[in-house]
Parts: sequence; structure tokens; C-alpha cells
Amino acid sequence: MRIIIDTDREQIIVPDTFYQTIDKKNDVLKKAGVTDKKIDYQEYVRENFEKAMEGPWIRKSDLAKKKL
Repeated sequence: MRIIIDTDREQIIVPDTFYQTIDKKNDVLKKAGVTDKKIDYQEYVRENFEKAMEGPWIRKSDLAKKKL
């Protein structure tokens, strides 16, 4: 899932399906019987942002060259 950090607006912009996707992940946890953990929307972004900051930054043009 791609999330945009807009430095001009000082906002984080999530895809239209963001909340639905997190809700589905929470449903999977619930169906698996995991009752002590629920994914928080903001914490999900925060954790992934921190992980991304640890790695090297790449330009958008480099994405085509890099296999995910």
C-alpha cells in the first residue's frame, strides 16, 4: 500500500481503501482468535514509516529498476 507524505500540506495521504484494508486485517486477526491485538490506523502508518526510515531512500524513477 502506498501512502504519501505531502510536505507542502504537511499531511499524510492514504489511499481510499486504507481503512477498509486495515479493517480486513483486523477481521483476520479476530477470526484467528487473536483478541489481544488490533491494528490501529495511525500506529500502522507510524510503524511502517519508522521501518522505511531505516532503509535507504530511493527515487520514484528507481522503482521500475527495483523488484519488490
